[in-house]
Amino acid sequence: MMAIDSNELMAELGEGMVALGEESPELMDAFVQMDNAAYIEGELERKYKELIGLGIAVAVRCKYCMNIHVKQALNEGANREEILEAAAVGVAFGGSPSMSEVATTVMQALEAFGA
Repeated sequence: MMAIDSNELMAELGEGMVALGEESPELMDAFVQMDNAAYIEGELERKYKELIGLGIAVAVRCKYCMNIHVKQALNEGANREEILEAAAVGVAFGGSPSMSEVATTVMQALEAFGA
């Protein structure tokens, strides 16, 4: 299995978001506002919103998103089994390419972030 350094991916994304925010502050502000609104705890606990985000990230095969949502789901109290179940839903929608992402990106993120 090709090693994916989850911490490097997260750092790379963070640097890119800062750079984009400097060049396109209106875009970044709008994105952050929308993203924050989507993850506010309401009828669904934030843990479940992170698991939903992970399933979608797997389906659309976004390595950065998978890492973010694995880390955030763990931070919100999700366990390894819940994360893998959410990832399985993404595979149901994304097929073989999504399965390869779970076998690599998600598994590496679970190890990197302590699950």
